[in-house]
Amino acid sequence: MAESLPVAGVTGDHRTSFTLPSPWYYRADVLEREKEAIFFRSWRAVCHRSALDAPGSYVTVDIHGQGIVAIRGRDGRLRAFYNVCQHRAHELLQGSGTVKAAITCPYHGWAYGTDGSLRSARLCDRVPDFDKADFSLVPVRIQEFAGFIFVNLDDDAPPMNEWAPGFEEECRRWFPDLETVTFGGQKDFTIGSNWKVTVENAIEGYHFPNSGPAHRALTDIIDMETTRLHVHDRWLAIIAPPGKNRTQVYPFPRSGSGGQTDHFITLYLWPDWIIYSWPHADMISTFLMRATGAQSSVVENAYFHVAGRGDDETTRASEVWFNEALGPEDAALNEGVQRGIVSRGYYQGRFITRDGEPGDSEHCVHAFQAWVRDALEGDMAS
Repeated sequence: MAESLPVAGVTGDHRTSFTLPSPWYYRADVLEREKEAIFFRSWRAVCHRSALDAPGSYVTVDIHGQGIVAIRGRDGRLRAFYNVCQHRAHELLQGSGTVKAAITCPYHGWAYGTDGSLRSARLCDRVPDFDKADFSLVPVRIQEFAGFIFVNLDDDAPPMNEWAPGFEEECRRWFPDLETVTFGGQKDFTIGSNWKVTVENAIEGYHFPNSGPAHRALTDIIDMETTRLHVHDRWLAIIAPPGKNRTQVYPFPRSGSGGQTDHFITLYLWPDWIIYSWPHADMISTFLMRATGAQSSVVENAYFHVAGRGDDETTRASEVWFNEALGPEDAALNEGVQRGIVSRGYYQGRFITRDGEPGDSEHCVHAFQAWVRDALEGDMAS
């Protein structure tokens, strides 16, 4: 059995529970357990569906050392495989692009069809009992969900509508243009903090204005008094109505609601993905909070514009504001937590929560930490 991780005082009641102990946020062995217990058993966002629209189009992704290629087959089917040649293990593809005829290994030239079958292997006719059928690419679970493409390394994982019930419906409620948005760019934030610190910062409002000292500009675009944070099965939602003083951060439309919604919407999907939208912006954005080490992460912040309306003043201004103001502020907050969490002067804290799912409560963080704990304790017991 793996080494235990003491969790004294951590309970299922957010009103009385302590937080996860600090070693869960800096020990390298914890991250290794998380790879097996969380990231290799969860659905992981790869790209928007538009990136794999044409036959032969592909996107590669690294899931904590496991290279995966998602590809649209010549027959129109969506498939995913481990991105490794079955001969001597060379990586097959990099980045994204289009496979014209076959996936060809750059080392010895073994060639695979877009269905994963081995088409040719030079000189294989000289090898006794060589059967190409024995050397197909190893498949990975793949699914289109809420307009995006996801993969899962766990062959036994339930489909996404069972794995995160209600998440897709909530996405479509707030983001009606999911299928037709176009990729507008990506800005990555390299952050010196554990991935869980990054997630927790994104799913609570206790540090928001009217309560905490950070993000005071947010009072110009959201109303904290009526903001609500909802806990669901493997997903969370922050629903924030617009604020009153709307011009200090970026300009709102002078008349009409504009945008997909006038709300600030954040929908978090376990373990590391968020889809969100700022008030009145004709754009949706996504976060992928990717662990790069026990005390480091990268937030991949991608923008998707609503067809025909993605370059308006409000949309451009909201993107600039996040990239140049709010995003860097969050990165600094996360790094401040990480510097403190390794201190000998800290081990555990207490949640500040209230019933009724108010916006300034930390009950979503408690739910997230419970999911982490359940996953790792299940892994240690297996």
